[in-house]
Amino acid sequence: MKKRVKEWIKYSKLDLDSALKLLENPELTQSAAFHCQQSIEKSLKAIIEEKIRKVPRTHDLIKLNGLIEECGIKLSINEDVLDQVNDVYIETRYPSDLGLIPEGIPKVETIKYFYDLSESIHKQVIEVLNIREKNC
Repeated sequence: MKKRVKEWIKYSKLDLDSALKLLENPELTQSAAFHCQQSIEKSLKAIIEEKIRKVPRTHDLIKLNGLIEECGIKLSINEDVLDQVNDVYIETRYPSDLGLIPEGIPKVETIKYFYDLSESIHKQVIEVLNIREKNC
């Protein structure tokens, strides 16, 4: 396994842990959402790095997931939630008048959905890559 793959997984987990910690404070939902997006992005990039090719310079989760599916790897992903999380990267970098997502600043419940998706993808990627996470 490539060293960079382990790094992608390691940093995906750090973002996952950060999101969980930020969820403890309802005023930090924007930051928690960003870390969920980052965790998913890094998990998907780990698969691309190992199985496909050089990782593209994109933050688009839909595109990254599409590259993985083209290679025959299908993760169990709620695509509606993935689409919402996908919007997080741009909105946290360039906030709109509404806030982070269409309904404005995300509620804790929304971020919990984002976190659950992020955690699920992280675990699935570890299984696909047959990684012992503690070794990363």
